[in-house]
Amino acid sequence: MPDPAAQVPDPAAQGDGPAVPDPAARAADHLWGFLTALRGAGVPAAPTKRADLLRTIAESPPPDLNTLYWYARITLLQDVADLPAFDRVFDDWFRRGGPGPDGPPPEADDGGAQAPGGPGEDDPPPREARPGDGVEASTLSTYGTRDFGRTGENRAVFMRALEAAWPAVLPAVPSRRRRPARSGDRLDVRHAWRRAHRHHGEIIELRRLARPPRPRRLLILIDVSGSLRRHTPDLLRTAHTALRAAPARTEVFTFGTRLTRITAALAHPHAGQALRAVSRLVTDADGGTAIGAALERFLGNPRFVALARGALVIVLSDGLERGDPAPMARATARLSRLGHRLVWWSPLACSPAYRPVTRAMAAQLPSLDHLGGVRDLRTALEEVRRLPAVLSGPRHLAARRWSALRSLGTTP
Repeated sequence: MPDPAAQVPDPAAQGDGPAVPDPAARAADHLWGFLTALRGAGVPAAPTKRADLLRTIAESPPPDLNTLYWYARITLLQDVADLPAFDRVFDDWFRRGGPGPDGPPPEADDGGAQAPGGPGEDDPPPREARPGDGVEASTLSTYGTRDFGRTGENRAVFMRALEAAWPAVLPAVPSRRRRPARSGDRLDVRHAWRRAHRHHGEIIELRRLARPPRPRRLLILIDVSGSLRRHTPDLLRTAHTALRAAPARTEVFTFGTRLTRITAALAHPHAGQALRAVSRLVTDADGGTAIGAALERFLGNPRFVALARGALVIVLSDGLERGDPAPMARATARLSRLGHRLVWWSPLACSPAYRPVTRAMAAQLPSLDHLGGVRDLRTALEEVRRLPAVLSGPRHLAARRWSALRSLGTTP
């Protein structure tokens, strides 16, 4: 005999009842609404940062609301001035249910009041973002072009000063070819023979040969990843002034998730046209960062290695490497052995409180001859004028200086 319950139709199965929404879809829509509200509140968050937040949530789902708060804050927030707006939007969307009708219910403390923005007293210690800790770095690879903006009159003044300062600070090396000179280590026998032939074999004048100095090759490697978005245009303008000052001895590369040689594109005399040519050539700007992989790719090309041999190597990067720092440290060590000096300019080092305490920077510090701060054309001019003192000192002075700071206990 058939079961009577089996003959009763299921309203949900026939479509008569209300459809149950997918919880994952609701969570994704709510999270996307939160990101949209942040942008509307004036809190900038690059697409790479939003992708990092979504990837973090997918790989390590937050167990509570406080963990989600710190996920979003560390990943999305780039300026402490945006913290009040960030907390307000987070409270609206997660603690007070959000503008949508299906938002989660508000959380209450023991007294029935709403929990304030940010962590509570009993929450675990927050993973606070500090300058140079790597939380602004990303691994997302992008493909596209970026407009690096116009060069105004204020920037043009600094660029002219930079172009005039480069020739005086670049290190020199004796040229391979000997030329006639008043004093030198060899006699110009050929010239003396020709002059004696004109005077019936009498040697009446002696000249010497010398190897005149010429500037060393200058190799500039520029980080164009998303964590340097605000500084990339001025870093490229700094390289443009170096290329204008020594066009035959300067090579410029950019790296993010790819390595790009931009020497020919940046060589245009007009800075605006040079930057436009670079923007068409560099397709990984404002994306992720893979410093170790980019440097290994550079060192894996014999033609590029020849450009670094004996050169003054300047790397403009914040050093925020995502992943294993060992490839970056190995590549930096080899680059230091190949070049005459290895100088690292970081926007983070402009802050007096900066210390190279991340694993990547601490591992490569022994290979650096100088660690300076460059974030715009003004600070670039200061560092360029400081180069003679840096180059006249012993090798790897930066490593000894930071080691002394560690021994004194002044580094965190």
